[in-house]
Amino acid sequence: MDQPVGHITQLRLHPIRPLWSVGPGWAAIGGAVASGGFALAPQTLLTLVLVWLLADAVLGVVWDLGVGDTSPSGKGGIWSALLAPRLPDAAPPLHFLPYTQPASPGRRLAGRLSRWRRWWQETFSPQVGAEFAALVAALGLALLLGAILGRSTLALTLLYIALSWLAALAYNRERASSQGMGALWHTLAGFGIPWLMGSLALGRPTWVVIALGSCYAITYFGLVHQGAQGTPGFRLIGASQAAAVFLLAGLGYPLAAGAVAILLFPQWGLHTWAVDHPAAPDSYLRRIQPFVVLSVLIAAWAVAL
Repeated sequence: MDQPVGHITQLRLHPIRPLWSVGPGWAAIGGAVASGGFALAPQTLLTLVLVWLLADAVLGVVWDLGVGDTSPSGKGGIWSALLAPRLPDAAPPLHFLPYTQPASPGRRLAGRLSRWRRWWQETFSPQVGAEFAALVAALGLALLLGAILGRSTLALTLLYIALSWLAALAYNRERASSQGMGALWHTLAGFGIPWLMGSLALGRPTWVVIALGSCYAITYFGLVHQGAQGTPGFRLIGASQAAAVFLLAGLGYPLAAGAVAILLFPQWGLHTWAVDHPAAPDSYLRRIQPFVVLSVLIAAWAVAL
């Protein structure tokens, strides 16, 4: 039996994918390592933990709850519901403007606000009230962590939130009906911005850091795009990592370039296996991700030395 007194809210963290999945957390760590190296100082470790939490856990809640599933057959999130609410035709009038005339702007405003209130009380709050509260809490925590990590990180956090609104707006206008556009939104939110967050948290990103992040952002785009299409294509995923190999070799990091190149072989082997087993594209995409994560970390460590 629950006690009648105690805390009124509960916050839980639980994994929804394996630790070695390619995502914003590893993107932020990769950007941080590439830009500032990896020292075992407590301040550095704390910064990495905060960047991981911000990019993966907190902003992940903003994206998942705010944007939702933007695939053609998917369902939008809370932003979509707020941007295009299905207001009732009528509602009890509000009396905070008692002297407005019929058909006046004030009366129309009161009527619309009353319909909004009825929609909020009867539809929105019962259906997604708890999720909306979690989204508001995530927004507040994201802004707090962004402020702690610095003005640049806070600016990127605001950009991420704005991007989530734009993605929801595109979903509402059916611009995201193509898989490529949806994958682009996910790439910016799931890899591009987190990489920049990490690189700004421990240093200043040089053109090398940005170029390396761009290579692996294309890899992420390939993973998301192939996952949405359900086909085990490998051209974009492999070509972007091959570009990282040439970048490392051209910068004078032959050992790192060789290691990243070697990590392409098991990915190609899994692609060959997936071609022979077309019913298991998800399994192929999941199995190559540990090699991609390791490739990101090796490349980031190399350019930081």
